[in-house]
Amino acid sequence: MVEACGMSEPSRVADAFEPSRNGLVGRTAELAVIARAVGELVGGQASVLVLDGEAGIGKTRLVQCIVDEARSHGVTVFRGGAHPFERTRPFGVIASALGLDRRSGDARRAAVGALLTGESAGLIEDVQYRIVEEIVDLVEASSADRPVLLVAEDLQWADRASLWTILSIVRQLTLAAILVVVSSRPSPLPAEVARLVDDLVAHGARTLQPQPLEPEDLAALAGTLVGAPPGPRLAEMLATTGGNPLWAVALLRSLADGGMLHRVGERVEPTTFELPDSLADLVVRRLRYLPTTTLELLEVTAVLGDAVSLRDVAAVSRRSPPEVVGQLREAFEARLLEEVGDRVVFRHQLVHDAVYQHVPPPSRRLLHREAAEALMAAGADHLDVAHHLMLGSERGDEQAMAWLREAAREASPRSPAVGLELVRRVESLLPEGHRDADRVATEVVQALLRAGEVAEASTRAEAVLARPHPDEVDTPLRLGLLAALALQNRGAELIALVETSLASARLRPSERAWMLAQRSWALTYGDDPRAGESAAARALAIAEQSGEAAMTVWASTALLVAVGRQGRFDEALAHARRAAAVAAAAHDMTSLPLQPTFMLGLALVDCDLISEARAAFRQTLEGEFGSGWWLSDTLMADAQAAFVLGEWDDALPGLIAGGQAAEEKGNPLLTTQSLAYRTIIATGTGDLRAAHELAAPLTAALQADQLAYNAGILAFAVAGLRAAEGDPDVAYGVLLRCWRFDAGRDNRYYHRCLAPDLVRLARALGHRDVAAEVADTVEAGVALAPEVPTVRSLALRCRGLVDDEVEPLLEAVALARGTPLLLEHTGACEDAATVLARDGRRAEAADLLSEALERHEQAGADAWARRVRARLRDLGARPAVRGPRQRPTRGWDSLTPTEKTVSKLVAEGLTNGAVAKRLYVSPHTVNTHLRHVFAKLDVTNRVALAAEVHRANE
Repeated sequence: MVEACGMSEPSRVADAFEPSRNGLVGRTAELAVIARAVGELVGGQASVLVLDGEAGIGKTRLVQCIVDEARSHGVTVFRGGAHPFERTRPFGVIASALGLDRRSGDARRAAVGALLTGESAGLIEDVQYRIVEEIVDLVEASSADRPVLLVAEDLQWADRASLWTILSIVRQLTLAAILVVVSSRPSPLPAEVARLVDDLVAHGARTLQPQPLEPEDLAALAGTLVGAPPGPRLAEMLATTGGNPLWAVALLRSLADGGMLHRVGERVEPTTFELPDSLADLVVRRLRYLPTTTLELLEVTAVLGDAVSLRDVAAVSRRSPPEVVGQLREAFEARLLEEVGDRVVFRHQLVHDAVYQHVPPPSRRLLHREAAEALMAAGADHLDVAHHLMLGSERGDEQAMAWLREAAREASPRSPAVGLELVRRVESLLPEGHRDADRVATEVVQALLRAGEVAEASTRAEAVLARPHPDEVDTPLRLGLLAALALQNRGAELIALVETSLASARLRPSERAWMLAQRSWALTYGDDPRAGESAAARALAIAEQSGEAAMTVWASTALLVAVGRQGRFDEALAHARRAAAVAAAAHDMTSLPLQPTFMLGLALVDCDLISEARAAFRQTLEGEFGSGWWLSDTLMADAQAAFVLGEWDDALPGLIAGGQAAEEKGNPLLTTQSLAYRTIIATGTGDLRAAHELAAPLTAALQADQLAYNAGILAFAVAGLRAAEGDPDVAYGVLLRCWRFDAGRDNRYYHRCLAPDLVRLARALGHRDVAAEVADTVEAGVALAPEVPTVRSLALRCRGLVDDEVEPLLEAVALARGTPLLLEHTGACEDAATVLARDGRRAEAADLLSEALERHEQAGADAWARRVRARLRDLGARPAVRGPRQRPTRGWDSLTPTEKTVSKLVAEGLTNGAVAKRLYVSPHTVNTHLRHVFAKLDVTNRVALAAEVHRANE
């Protein structure tokens, strides 16, 4: 029976069209995952949830469920979303989620907001890295008070800086009470977002993919919304939505609002068979009934974005705010818009897209251009206007090009990728033959370099230089090309370019010095460090004559590396000290191309002055450079310093953190260097399985046709592992190839790694000529660095092994005792003990082996300690079972001194960043220490850790 409906019936059906208080329909499985994730968060565990699904499938509703559930447990919620017209705003998603604004009442948020707007004093070029670290620390500090939920929605529109920040939070805050929730559409998905999702999944993220609603769920949804279950025809109509809840809800709302639903018995049926083909068609159909003034304002609103201020709508439409409010009323009544705070928001992004696409493309372009004009007149910053200019400008728009070029300059330090996108748009607006074409091309090259697109940067620079171009861009292009060639290790081309460029009379002294220094690096790390020294000396002379401090430091660092590679470590240290002094006396070194205190630290290590070197590294980490380009280098150098001292408990977290930072920066040399030192530690401790896994990339690198310039430490690590496995022939081959490689380039830098083991293996395998050659070479090196104890000790060790003479070996031991270096000391003791035992001086041999054993035990080199114990037993000695290393494996007493210090500071409420500053390390290193602490104490959060600290120190 069909029940006749009067005029009031459709109204009653429409009035029933409100969301159910009972929650979502057909999402039982998804809600269970959400409950579990929030439960883990409340329990203090970190986790990540990725929501992946088509538009309208219900991601936003699920996110709201997560937010509601989290707030019900007292969780702090940070929620932000990306917008399609805001990809030119660096850190846009994160800034909106955390309220990062220079006008914020919170001092920390205001400080980060100032960095985002470029208003921070002492702003450095590489500010993006500093911003990320500040944001990570801010999130961690928030999680110390209460668990934190961080939501970033619609990542398909997010800027790259926001994506990188999200990944940094997930990587660094694995032990904080933080739940990170991100959502995105599966298609189209930018490559950088796909990489982020892959990385999050690799870090243990759960993926939640809401599925289309089943027919029974659609029926339940309809029954909830319209007050009665759907009849067959309405069910058939709902089935055409493909189970998309937003489309289904919009369809029901449209039918109800239009009075096209009526009851048939106990069910509801439509009075029409007219069915829009999509949600967009449905929205467009509803636009027909709006007044012209409302439709015009709705289109302006869509062009401005999906969440805009009424003030901006009024400015662009050239109407007063009261007029705008009145004329948009019908759009609100049609449920196309709603208000959130002081913003006008489309009810869903698909609604916004439908309205936006309904505007003809020429009109859209015009509206974007008018929006840009209005925002410029209102004093908006360049980035607020940039996306409108990108969408609304045509070729030859001079004002747009000028504005976008300025926006690119502003954005580049905070997000190089955004700066590149903006300057590319400028290039696309240039008409054929424009006077600024080559100037813009130069800016594109510079933006490509900042964004890491090195190969394209060199290609673009070469193309412009190959054709006629203005004199004013010639030098910037050459400098950019030189930087790109250096980053690609294209040394021969770099050297040739420098030679041709130096013939130009247009170069300023600083530019000449810079080019010569670049030539020096290429020669030093190529085949000819002597020629590299000559180029660096010329660069230094020019820099000193011109009185430019930055170039003096740059040339000095190139020179110290060139002479250091030749084994003249004392001389390199003198150059390093001078460069650091020049930098300290200069007023402004923010544009410094190399960090002088970091380079000083490296030179100090080479001269066995480890304590002074570590102080230099700490000074580097204290400065702004520590959060930028030099972070991974400094972390690695300081960890290596701890390694050579035998402080392996501290070295290992630093090596891991330095390797992670190097990987994030795309620095393969430092990545393999981290793996090499970790391989040595794993071999020394006896964990050969871990050593094998770590050494796999090193083995591949050592088998390449061309060895990298850090091959010495890689060879030492791999050869040590092969020797420990009982394969001396392979170990010998690895060391010999690297020795020959360095010898052909007059590179003595890694002699202290390669020579002793190579001599020992050569003697054992019958290659006495090779052993003698190595000994002769390292002896000649003493004259180059006579003040460095380990250089002298090395020569004495090799000569004593070759000649089977004990006196040089005992002298080597005496020298090694005067340095704090583990491997040099224990190696000298073991080598001398071998010859002493052969000469029948067993007691003296046993004393030296006991000396080596003590150092091995202190470092935790258990496998090497077992080797020495076996040799002592062969001599008839009975080494005592001792060792400060025999601490428990679980509980407070199992922690190393540094782990205890970190635990106490965390228990005081300090964040990883604050602990890092206190201990002069990196937050990455602190996080690695904490992972070890949590495992040893069997705790899962900082609250439990604080309780353990309290109990242990009562």
